[in-house]
Amino acid sequence: MSYLPNKNRISTLNSTSTLLNAAAVFTGTGEDVSQYNSVVVAVNTDQDGTYTVQFSNDNTNWDSTLTRYYRTAQIEPPHRFTITRKYCRVVFTNTAVSNQTYLRLQTTFGEKTDLNAPLDSTLAQDYDATVVRPTEFHTEVALGRRQGSTTWNMFGYNLDIDIGTEAIQPWGGAFAFNTTGETISIVSTSAADDDGGTGVNSIVVYGVDANWNTQTVVYTMNGITPVVSAESWIGINRIAVFLSGSGRTNAGAITITGVTTSQTKGQIPLGIGVSQQLFFYVPDNHQFLVEWMHFDALKVSGGGGNPEITYLGQVYSTVNNTIQEVYRGKIDVALNNNVDVNTPIPLPISEKAILYFTATTDTNNTSVSGRFSGELFRDISA
Repeated sequence: MSYLPNKNRISTLNSTSTLLNAAAVFTGTGEDVSQYNSVVVAVNTDQDGTYTVQFSNDNTNWDSTLTRYYRTAQIEPPHRFTITRKYCRVVFTNTAVSNQTYLRLQTTFGEKTDLNAPLDSTLAQDYDATVVRPTEFHTEVALGRRQGSTTWNMFGYNLDIDIGTEAIQPWGGAFAFNTTGETISIVSTSAADDDGGTGVNSIVVYGVDANWNTQTVVYTMNGITPVVSAESWIGINRIAVFLSGSGRTNAGAITITGVTTSQTKGQIPLGIGVSQQLFFYVPDNHQFLVEWMHFDALKVSGGGGNPEITYLGQVYSTVNNTIQEVYRGKIDVALNNNVDVNTPIPLPISEKAILYFTATTDTNNTSVSGRFSGELFRDISA
């Protein structure tokens, strides 16, 4: 049988609605596609999977394999592939631990142009469409228009460091972390931070759970009585006021500690409304790209001089159980009190790692603060 050039044709040999059990594979049949310029595959199912479009010169040796990942929690547009060899087939694997309850996989050969998307839509990580709307990538990420990418602006301070080294966090001391999940205790220094009170009624906590997956949970406050979470946490990236009473912010300092380790995991200082801690936990199957940093320092009354401060950025990777220094900078307050660090090439921090900053001073009562900005990218395969 011959086909008219460029005529769109649905491939019955590479389309299926037969359900796949966990780990089962559908393998299509190789077809002569030499009269077509493209193949489009559209999938809809209720379980995660992986599918490949494979090409062959002889219908035996599949020398070219193009892989796409189907994730039920993400936008999954159809995908177009340029035909590069005489024969083509489609393979789909149910990578989930559950059986499918529906599957609609359709393959079309023909003359297909690039896909398009509405100008105001959120773009999937692996959209085949060319982006032509007049905007800038970082702006789109900040507005939530790029699937799998989020903007993070981290900020923190330590208002009183004596001679020595402390982490840039409002409760001072060394940076403490653990690598196993634990429940957390949430408490305020003011009874007004309570459900229905004049202070904070509830907070939202962002971080990573016991498996290093991203986690966001809203907790109702109970004033000076600790609230213990049902969820386990390894680390907390941010705490923010979710709902306030008439005071419009937190009436006391809100502190989160680990129930098992008693480590302070985060804090909203009195009246600030959001945590002020200069560290970041990178979830599993993600990378964090640091693109800008800023540090400043002040001579506090009673400090006895102009401090010289050394700032260190360090990364602890749980993958290889290693701490590495990734940034070192210095401020002499007698000369200036701030420094900006613009990175022409982003500084990548890998998955399941913690980026944190410390300051070392030669003068008591030194006050320091810092910021860093970057984007968190989910791996395409995740």
